[in-house]
Amino acid sequence: MRKLLALLAAALILAPLGAGTAARADGPVPKRVASGWLPYWMTTPSRPAGVTSAVQNADLFTDVSPFWYSATAAPGGGVQVKFNPNFSNAAANASWAMGQLKGAGLTVLPSIADGSGKGRMAKTLADPASRAQHVADIVSTVVNNGYDGIDLDYETFAFTDGSSSWAATSPNWTAFINELGAALHAQGKLLAVTIPPPCSTGGACSTRTGYWVYNITGIAASADRIRIMAYDYHVQGIGPIAPITWVRAIVAYSASIMDPAKLQIGVPTYGRAWTRESGGAPKLTGSCPTDRNSSAYRSLTAMASVSDVDIPALLASVGVAPTDVQWSDVDQENWVYYDKKVNWTDGSGATQTCTAKRVMWWVGPQAVLVRTQLVGEFGLSAAAYWTVGGEDPAQWPMIRAYAQSLAPASTDVAAAGLPTTVYGTPIAVTATVTSQGAPLAGATATVRFQRQGSKKWADVATLPTGADGVVSFPVSPEATGSWQVFVPGADARTEGASAPFVTQVLSLVTAEPKDSRVSRGGRLVVKASASPAVPGQSIVLQVQRGEKWKNVASLKANAAGRARLIATAPSAKGLYVYRVVAVGKADLFANASTEFRIRVTK
Repeated sequence: MRKLLALLAAALILAPLGAGTAARADGPVPKRVASGWLPYWMTTPSRPAGVTSAVQNADLFTDVSPFWYSATAAPGGGVQVKFNPNFSNAAANASWAMGQLKGAGLTVLPSIADGSGKGRMAKTLADPASRAQHVADIVSTVVNNGYDGIDLDYETFAFTDGSSSWAATSPNWTAFINELGAALHAQGKLLAVTIPPPCSTGGACSTRTGYWVYNITGIAASADRIRIMAYDYHVQGIGPIAPITWVRAIVAYSASIMDPAKLQIGVPTYGRAWTRESGGAPKLTGSCPTDRNSSAYRSLTAMASVSDVDIPALLASVGVAPTDVQWSDVDQENWVYYDKKVNWTDGSGATQTCTAKRVMWWVGPQAVLVRTQLVGEFGLSAAAYWTVGGEDPAQWPMIRAYAQSLAPASTDVAAAGLPTTVYGTPIAVTATVTSQGAPLAGATATVRFQRQGSKKWADVATLPTGADGVVSFPVSPEATGSWQVFVPGADARTEGASAPFVTQVLSLVTAEPKDSRVSRGGRLVVKASASPAVPGQSIVLQVQRGEKWKNVASLKANAAGRARLIATAPSAKGLYVYRVVAVGKADLFANASTEFRIRVTK
């Protein structure tokens, strides 16, 4: 990755990078299949391409890694973690980017590149005290800045120190990752580790092929993500960037020696252009410079890196039509021949024109999709794109459609029950459970209750659904509240829950008059009871007057929910209709007893 930073920054055909414009489509919620790195130069308000792309496609990402930090040589020995010195106004720009990324709900794991120089990191990790200090420095950086974790991109072992040092470095590196993982996990933070491939360019994979110094099996338990940079198959030599047979070999082997759910496969979103050769010399035509150190000669012959977002404009500028672009079925990448003309000034001051016969290979939208599809095939964590912000925006609709195809089937639950019931009376909560429109038989369903005024749900009963996807729960509500039926996810199906519905519970009221006949103006006594008992609940005796009811006595219920109501009988003889009402209180609604009749005599 560090090499790529330098190459991309110095690319001869590098235009300002644009942001992705993918719009989220309707359809199933996509599986999160993407990850990747946001170069520091794409994470500022003035150049926000990386941030913009990640935010616009946040529903596809498991996590993102802004490429912000370097581990540099510390005074007196060891290493220290600092913002990349090329990241201008770093603190303010990082703060701005964090606000955007976290606002979109993204998990942010900034990257640290090893910029300490040859042998410095290996020496630091070999000393337990220095290693512990480096662990503490990283954890402090994560915690103090509110990051979700960190990503390590320590490539110096592989590309600078030399393979003769690997036997000594590997156990110290393994100890470092295990110690750092434990320290980050103790803070609730994540550890991602980015490494070169464990396979040779010939496709051989083992514990002693590729860049074996990184010891996948030794670090896999402590890392939450292992990202393998499956690209740069060709850099100086001409050819595909990430031939698919090589990439598949890397994935298949790595997934066999670690939990594939932690594995992220690195996917390039760039291309490389070279000048073709003839007889060992660059193919140049016209009046061409002979000084190989001149800028004109280097412009004509140097390998150049090109971000995917810039490739369509580049090809158009050199007269390449979309129909001229080739696709390699073997490598699953695009390539094309084109001419690059350069005007230069010779020693006499005259303007000359030289044409280089160029060839470019790149991993464009279709090729990015092919590599991302390995996520579903092997059960990987994600495809990690280098870079997020430099990709061709045309990749996102394809990635989203693929991610939606991996989305688990929905579990749809519809539940209903009586809106009102009397305390102690059984009712049925009935639910119909379907998935993709078909009844879901044998699913475990749980009915839940949330008492009015509470925020907690309590499980009441669990039953399986029938062949028709229907389940019915007999329940006896004791208070007013909400009911919901929940079905957990299973296999390739999501969990599901019905919309809550409310059942109002009315007090159960009974009334027993002492006498069914009383004299005019005599004393009328009624024993009343309300269940459940709510001390202090108002109990009211009413007499019917035409179409209305008139209160004639009231009392507060005792601790048992009972009250002895006393009223004066009417002064006129006749048959009168009475009832007792328990006034609503707390999470119980008002209710009346069965009506009863009392005859008033002379």
